[in-house]
Amino acid sequence: MSSTKTEPAAASPAASAIPPERNTSPGHLTPAQVEASLWASIKDGLAWSVMVGVAERYVGPFLVLGESGLLKLAAISGLPGVAGALVQCSAARMLDNATRRRPHVVWAVLFQALTWLPFCYAVFLPVATGYWVMLAAFVLYVAFANFCAPAWTSWIGDLVPPERRGRYFGLRGALTGGGLVLCNLAAGAWITWARERPEYGWLGLSGQNSAFLTLFAVACGARLMSVWYLTRMHEPPYRRAPSDHFTLMDFIRRAPRAHFGRFVFYCMGMNAGIGSFAPFLAWYILGELHHSPLIFAWIGTANLGACYLATYIWGRLLDRLGSKRILAIGGIGLAAMPALLLLSNHIGWLAVVQVYDGIVSAAFGLAAFSYIFDVVTPPKRARCAAYYSLFVSAGMALGMFVGAFTLLWAPAPLTVAGWTLSHPFQLLLIVSTVLRLLPNLLLLGTFAEFRLSRPVFFEESAATP
Repeated sequence: MSSTKTEPAAASPAASAIPPERNTSPGHLTPAQVEASLWASIKDGLAWSVMVGVAERYVGPFLVLGESGLLKLAAISGLPGVAGALVQCSAARMLDNATRRRPHVVWAVLFQALTWLPFCYAVFLPVATGYWVMLAAFVLYVAFANFCAPAWTSWIGDLVPPERRGRYFGLRGALTGGGLVLCNLAAGAWITWARERPEYGWLGLSGQNSAFLTLFAVACGARLMSVWYLTRMHEPPYRRAPSDHFTLMDFIRRAPRAHFGRFVFYCMGMNAGIGSFAPFLAWYILGELHHSPLIFAWIGTANLGACYLATYIWGRLLDRLGSKRILAIGGIGLAAMPALLLLSNHIGWLAVVQVYDGIVSAAFGLAAFSYIFDVVTPPKRARCAAYYSLFVSAGMALGMFVGAFTLLWAPAPLTVAGWTLSHPFQLLLIVSTVLRLLPNLLLLGTFAEFRLSRPVFFEESAATP
């Protein structure tokens, strides 16, 4: 889960001292309990990678192969994220009065696993009806993921020692990414094999739909395994003070003057640019270039493999160079990706660019996640992660609908600055490039590096605009 998934405390604007970081150690847990919990989290991540690799990444291809329209593809890609982010804000408020975080995570993951059952049911329905069942199920799927996110972010942030954060999350990302890559490739091969052998369909389904039914069922089982590993993790004490509470309006009011607020707006803009492109790659490869699901899986494997191999390397560099520097490398690199695809639509070049995208996406994603821990005091992490997700999801959804309308309304051929575009997808690449460039030009320089300092919630700096 991409897949995917961030203050002063209370100091006044004029405060010059960084407030002391509270609750950063695992409390009463022994080193052995901490290590066991961190390994259990990696195993939970591996189970999650199976679910995402075999099912979540193939919701879009299922719709494309079922000939659903671009707006439906944009809706199922973007709307669940917005709904999930709103749920995450509610979950953060619930967590304010909680003394334990593990029950929030475990129950949410359990219900998320069960949302794959409506997906299995939708396979048996006509395409038009099945789409609405899938949309409702996917909204719930993302909602449960977001419901547990604040508690999980706070929980894992307290478990991982600050000095090991980059290495641990880099290792966890590399291992779970390896599982995701293998599952993604195996799923694509399975769908391609089944499509070519309709006689292997069962329960009255075509071979293709039988393959998707199998993958959705496997996803359910894999996520249930996550529940088991999450129950094996220990939880440090969770304590919050009344001064740690702040509302969404408080966040919005302070954001323009705060490092964290400007960081959130930067990530929101970047995700608008990413969202304008990401959901439509499957449409382009499968629907327009007419390649097989196996080719689509190989392209995805190249991207994921590069991403998760790079995650381990970026994680080690992050501990030495800081989150902001790695974030800048990733953000600027991501801005160039759509422009590279304008050079050729050959499947080999597409694979090369997707490898590049995986490398810079790893830098951006890991650094953005780490920056939340760097700049947010532990009692505020759950709420800040919720607000971060809300704005990032809104940016992603906005970008997806911009991409869909660009593809629907763009005439072909189209001449731009004397250059003839033969396909609307080329205009989409230009739009995505512009959307990614803007936050890098306007916002990347407005928040500071805190990787080697203690968290400073909304700490203001005269040196930083």
